[in-house]
Amino acid sequence: MSWEIVNRNLIVKAISELYYEEVIYNEIRELSKGSYTLQLSEKLTYSFKAYQSIWRDLVISADSLTRSDGLELDAASFFKETQHLTKMGDITLANFLEEMFHTLYSDQVMLQNPISVDKMQQLDSLEIEAYLNGHPKLILNKGRIGWSPNDLSAFSPEQSSEIRFCRVAIKKDILVTNCQKNKSFSEIIYADLPEQDFNGLQEACIDKKIDFDSYYIVPVHPWQWENKIQFFFQKDIDQKSIVYLSSAGDHYKPHISIRTFSNCNNRNLYDIKVPISILNTSCVRGIPAHYISVASEISDGVESILKQDGVFLEANTECLKDVAAFSYIAPAYRDIQDAPYRYKEFLGAVWREPSTTKLQVNEKCLMTGSLAYLDENGQSFIGHLIEQSLLSIEAWLEEYFKKIIIPLYHLQSQYGIGLVAHGQNTILKLKNSIPSGLIVKDFQGDLRLNENLPTETRRQFSASTIDKLDFLPAEHIIHDLITGHFVSVLRFISQALYLSHRYQEKKFYHLLGSIISDYENKYPTKSNTPSLLTRNFQRVLLNKVRFEIGYQDSAQRPKPQLGNPLLNPLIAKGDLHEQNI
Repeated sequence: MSWEIVNRNLIVKAISELYYEEVIYNEIRELSKGSYTLQLSEKLTYSFKAYQSIWRDLVISADSLTRSDGLELDAASFFKETQHLTKMGDITLANFLEEMFHTLYSDQVMLQNPISVDKMQQLDSLEIEAYLNGHPKLILNKGRIGWSPNDLSAFSPEQSSEIRFCRVAIKKDILVTNCQKNKSFSEIIYADLPEQDFNGLQEACIDKKIDFDSYYIVPVHPWQWENKIQFFFQKDIDQKSIVYLSSAGDHYKPHISIRTFSNCNNRNLYDIKVPISILNTSCVRGIPAHYISVASEISDGVESILKQDGVFLEANTECLKDVAAFSYIAPAYRDIQDAPYRYKEFLGAVWREPSTTKLQVNEKCLMTGSLAYLDENGQSFIGHLIEQSLLSIEAWLEEYFKKIIIPLYHLQSQYGIGLVAHGQNTILKLKNSIPSGLIVKDFQGDLRLNENLPTETRRQFSASTIDKLDFLPAEHIIHDLITGHFVSVLRFISQALYLSHRYQEKKFYHLLGSIISDYENKYPTKSNTPSLLTRNFQRVLLNKVRFEIGYQDSAQRPKPQLGNPLLNPLIAKGDLHEQNI
């Protein structure tokens, strides 16, 4: 039964996202109010009940999906039947199906452990992440190519398993390291080692005949050590530049991002982000070395801006600073300029402040992406929080928009800083279930600067830090907010709120548009930052990228593509009406 359900759900998601990305747009017809067909050939039609959301995607009732030939719903068959539309070559399609089977395997695991929204509210932010379904826009969001079922059982976030990192001694003089000013790199990286474990690692160094003071003892994910480090760093291991010691230290649980871990023994100790070189969603999940040398300086610059501006202070906006980091590129690949990026991201780590240290009395926090969760009874997490807050839907949403959207926009509009504001990078603070603030994180690769950077922003970063960061035109960076949060987070939140509470999407976005209009009247945008109240938004495509580039290696991570423009729902006149499904 679970196989049928996960296949049905995946096809539903595929139809919705392929329609949004205009891959199957011309093949879908609305026969009557709320009844649609997808015509794939003269003999094959998929039929379903749905409504078209304000974003011009289809919100489909999964139970209504049927095939005209009466055969069972099978995701592999669906992607083969749509190959002439996705235009995947056979090699790409075969790889795509492999990633699909991995996703379906994890989907079945998650299906066995449902949770109601009232029980979810009782959990902390890390526990909540174990129940979330992954990237909402990417059709295959749990591919994890490279992991076996045993690996998934041991390391995937939905299993909520605790792990201990391997502790590996690496010679200090071969590492690129970075540390927050006035802090000790050694103290940070050893903070999670109880005295007994620390002493044991020192003794292990003596047993291995290496000088403890000449090495840093760093954490490495056990899968990464077993599958990558031992292969690609053989010379370093042979020469004792890299020495495996033992598993040691506190226990950790993974976030939904897989690479970032929180300390289970002391939640106020640093989160640790480590490379796990598996293909998941858009790329292989390593740690880019490019930003390591300035990791803490980037964080310090962002924090200084947040602490000196009244908009951020009023909205209770904070950041999780990267306080230490290291990287070491496999020597054989260091001088191959256009080597696939994954070969240069095998070994490194980032130590980051945990979200628990940013909470005031009676505050809790959660990923913004979790708000779109719908339980088996059709209740949305956002709707449950609103009910618990005792506010009206409008009053609650107004607090969310002022605490989340306005600070993100202000950072772009006034400071020329774009943060990829997807559902993992933006953390909502709650007090009595009411939005009370924003925490932002992950500045290595997910922070970009406007080409027309304001002078006041330049003052917050050293020249060496500025040189390491990416500069983009303002009209590109604005999509860190539009695509990163509006399309990838709010689209699904507003749909969930409609499904559970019948709150109209046009009201949702009209309210957001009003709040943004008030902000823009008060703070005219700088540095050519586009207004969020333009008639159209660019439609950014993610799934179509995989169809076109396939699964071959590349020197850089894949870049999104653009489709036809979208009518901006923030200024829409309500020409769309939702339909019950």
